[in-house]
Amino acid sequence: MTTDKFERTRHIRYFTNCLQSLPEQYAAADTNRLTLVHFCVQSLDILGCLPTHPNCCGKVDQEVNLDTQAIIGWVYGLQTIPTLVENDDDECATYIGGGFKGGTYLGDVASCRKDDITCPQQYSLVEEEGEEDQHPYDHSHLAMTYVGICTLLALGDDLSRLHKTAILQTVKSLQKEDGSFMAISSNNNDNNEQNEENEDDDCDLRFLYTAISIWYLLKPTDSDSNDNPIINIQTATNYILSCITYEGSLGLTPGREGHGGSTFCGIASLFLMGVLDDVMNREEIKGWKDDLIRWCVSRQYSLHGTIYSNTISEHNGSTNQVAGMCGRPNKLEDTCYSYWVGGTLHLLNEAHLLDGWALRDYVLSCQSTYGGFGKLVGEMPDKLHSFYSLAWLSLSVEQGCCDEEEDEYVNETYKDDKDNKQTSTYNNERRRQVDESLHQLSRLDCALGICSKRIHALQKRQER
Repeated sequence: MTTDKFERTRHIRYFTNCLQSLPEQYAAADTNRLTLVHFCVQSLDILGCLPTHPNCCGKVDQEVNLDTQAIIGWVYGLQTIPTLVENDDDECATYIGGGFKGGTYLGDVASCRKDDITCPQQYSLVEEEGEEDQHPYDHSHLAMTYVGICTLLALGDDLSRLHKTAILQTVKSLQKEDGSFMAISSNNNDNNEQNEENEDDDCDLRFLYTAISIWYLLKPTDSDSNDNPIINIQTATNYILSCITYEGSLGLTPGREGHGGSTFCGIASLFLMGVLDDVMNREEIKGWKDDLIRWCVSRQYSLHGTIYSNTISEHNGSTNQVAGMCGRPNKLEDTCYSYWVGGTLHLLNEAHLLDGWALRDYVLSCQSTYGGFGKLVGEMPDKLHSFYSLAWLSLSVEQGCCDEEEDEYVNETYKDDKDNKQTSTYNNERRRQVDESLHQLSRLDCALGICSKRIHALQKRQER
C-alpha cells in the first residue's frame, strides 16, 4: 500500500530501525555495510531529526535514540592503516592504502586492534616487512571512503581523526594516465599488480566521481599546488568527455550505453572540478549540452496507460498526470533516477524543464506504509531507493518535511476531501512548492550528494 502524503514519521522510524537491525536479505551486502549506514544517516539528516541538525523539530524526534558518537566511532574503526612508501624519484615518501573499507567482514578491523586512535599521528603504519600479516582483501575502496566521509560530516564530526594526507595521496595514486580512477587501493603489492591487469573491471565514472568528491571535501584550503596537484583535472575531464554517447548522455566507460547514474557522476565531477561551464562552451563539442538536456528530459515517462496508472489514480483520487524517471530508454521508471537525472538537470540549471509535480506524485506513490520508498509502485522499500527518493524530494519539493504543522494541514485537507475548492487550493499550493523548490538547492549541494539540510556540516568544517 502506498500514499501520496509525505509520511515523515514513518520514514524516521524506518531509517532509525534500519540502523539497529536489518533483514537477513541484507547479509549479501555485508561488504558494503558502511554504504547502508550512509543511506540511513543521510536520510535522517534530510528529515531533520539528527541531534546535530540546526533545525531539528517535531515530537517524533524525541523518539529517535541515536548514539551518534558510537556511529562516528564505528566509522572511524573502518579507516584503513596506510602504508608509507619511499619513492626513489621523489624526496618525500607517500602513503598508499588510505581510506575506508566497507565493513567488519574480515573480523576485527586492524586499526581497532591498535591503541586508541585519537589523531592521525598515532597510526601504527604498515611497514613492508609486515605486509605478510595483512589480509589481501583488507584494503580501502574509493566508494567506501566517500560514504564514510559524508557520514561523518552529516553527524557533525570535525574529521580530526581522519588521515587526510594518506587519503588524498591514495586518491592521487589511483588516477590512471587516461584520467580515470581505480576503485581499490591495497597495501599488498601482488594485489596492486592484479588491479593493473584487470583495471578495466573497476575503472568507470562511478569511481572517478567518488575520487573527485573526496578530493573536493578534503583538499587543502589553499587548493592544490600547481607543481604537485592531487588530481589531474585535464585528463579527468578528457576521460569524462570520452564517455559521451551518440545520444548525448554519458556511459560508465567509453563506448558503453548511456545511463542516468553515470551521466550524473560525470556532470557532477565536472562541476566539482570547476570546469563544467567551460566544457559546455567548447567549440569542438558544440551542441552536446542540448543533446544532454534533451536526453535527460526524455527520461521522464507518463505512467498513464501503464500497469501502474489505475493503481495510482485510484489511490490519489485524481486525474493528475504521474510521470516517473527511468535510467535508460525503454526501461521501467525507478525512484532513484529522480535524483540521478533530476540532479543532472539541476547542475545544468535546467531542472525547470521537468514536470516536477508529476515526478513528485510518482515518488510519493512509491512510499511504503512501513516507511521508506520502493523502486517501483507497490514494491517493498529498500535503503538505496529510500535515500535517493528523499534526496530528490529535498531537491525538488519537500520544504515542509520537517514541519509538523504541514502534516496537520495535510490531514485537515484530506478530512474535507469532498470540498473541491479546498482540495484545489491544496493542490495549487503543492504545485507552487514544486516550482519554487526546483531552484533552491545549490549546485554544490547536489553535486556532492549533500542536500541542503546537510550542508551545514561541511560549512561548519570549512569555518574552522
